[in-house]
Amino acid sequence: MRSWILAFGLLTLLPVAHGDEKHPSILMIAVDDLRPMLGCYGDERIHTPHIDRLAARSVLFERAYCNYAKCGASRLSLMTGLRPSQINVLGHGEKDVAEFRERRPDAVSLARWFKDRGYETRSFGKIDHDGWQIREDWSFPPSPGRDREMWEVVDEENPLGPTRIADRTDCPVIQDPEIPDDHLFAGRMTSEVIDLLKSRDSEKPFFFAVGFRRPHLPFVAPKKYFDLYEPDETWLTQFPEPPRDAPPLAWFNSDGYIGMARKLGFEMPNPPSREEGPLWNGFELRSYTDAPTRGVIPPETQLELIHAYAACISYVDAQIGRLLETLEEAGLLDDIIIALWSDHGWHLGEMSAWGKMTNYEVGTRVPLLLSGPGVSPARTKALAELVDLYPTLCDLTGVGSPDHLEGSSLVPLLENPAAEGKEAVFHEYARYRGKFLGKAIRTRDHRYVEWRDREGNLEAVELYDLRVDPDETANIASTSPEQVAKLAKKLARGPR
Repeated sequence: MRSWILAFGLLTLLPVAHGDEKHPSILMIAVDDLRPMLGCYGDERIHTPHIDRLAARSVLFERAYCNYAKCGASRLSLMTGLRPSQINVLGHGEKDVAEFRERRPDAVSLARWFKDRGYETRSFGKIDHDGWQIREDWSFPPSPGRDREMWEVVDEENPLGPTRIADRTDCPVIQDPEIPDDHLFAGRMTSEVIDLLKSRDSEKPFFFAVGFRRPHLPFVAPKKYFDLYEPDETWLTQFPEPPRDAPPLAWFNSDGYIGMARKLGFEMPNPPSREEGPLWNGFELRSYTDAPTRGVIPPETQLELIHAYAACISYVDAQIGRLLETLEEAGLLDDIIIALWSDHGWHLGEMSAWGKMTNYEVGTRVPLLLSGPGVSPARTKALAELVDLYPTLCDLTGVGSPDHLEGSSLVPLLENPAAEGKEAVFHEYARYRGKFLGKAIRTRDHRYVEWRDREGNLEAVELYDLRVDPDETANIASTSPEQVAKLAKKLARGPR
């Protein structure tokens, strides 16, 4: 239940609709596969001056989480305001998406809700998962880029020539060409948004959703962003082993790539043992050329991958800086609502995993920044979920909310960042094409996960005490029956 009294207190400071007054415009920035590896989140190694600048005028959520650690399901949840368990789209199959939309026509998207309330709505880059956009939700056709734009790479023989879309099995995992920012999609997309912002003469408020595809694989960015870094062994994870007593279901995130491995001529264990799993873990990354397909990834290669991931973050940061500069020059920066988020976290060797697709802290924790008129800069440790963003933007703009929303408005936390907020957040992940589903609850102190098969039979249980084990190195479920029973009840009860 939302605290409407607090919400009203904050909304009195905002330019919401009263008579001839306008609703505030919104810039929503999505960054794919971005863990909170940012200066404003305390990572002093990372060069993110522009996101840090945005954070300095925002409420920064230190404990924000996705509801499903995979692109499609996470974004569909955020954009519809429903939890993944209600959507039941756990992979990237378009048939499942079509069935969901037929079953839940009431679940209008965030974009459609604002469009129907007088906003000019536009989508650039990756907002919905690729190919999942509904044209009618937007005032103009979405601009996601070319088909399979994610695999844009530079021609190594002619770096300044046209970029190409690589085949997945022929895509280099890293490229650092000496090219200008606009030579890659992120730069070109940012220029498109800037041109529209400068040329707009409409009196309508706007909802611009801008989705950056990096630092998603492949790690491609102009060389000058690679030159910002000289990673050393201190950048490597201190916890490369799977959590003690945790089942492979929990940490082995290559289960969706068994077919890809076979296509490349390898037979991946299905399922793997605890000893085999680390040798195949992170196969999303391993499937790219120049990445070790099998075996322990050598430290020097790990550093190259982490270096490239950091470079991609800085490249995206520079594009966000261009957007902020344009808004400032237009006199809009103080009057617009800006929401920055990522769809999920990303393992960089933790627990032997690379990529997303786990229920762990590193796989589910995301950056979340909210700024706008009447919002005082602050940091909050209160728990938040991506499913909360839809009702929050509705409250901040005063447009009202649809009845189907399952998240909770974060406006009370914008008013009082020291408030405790919700008791827990919820997320889930399916393994082996839905054969097993791991449902998780993350409270202020613990993460508890139940893995069940399709018939509901309990396969495995995990419990982590985040007060003493923030890196989730040991599953203590077998030695903490009272805490397991307590959290099992909360998980079964679900969000409240």
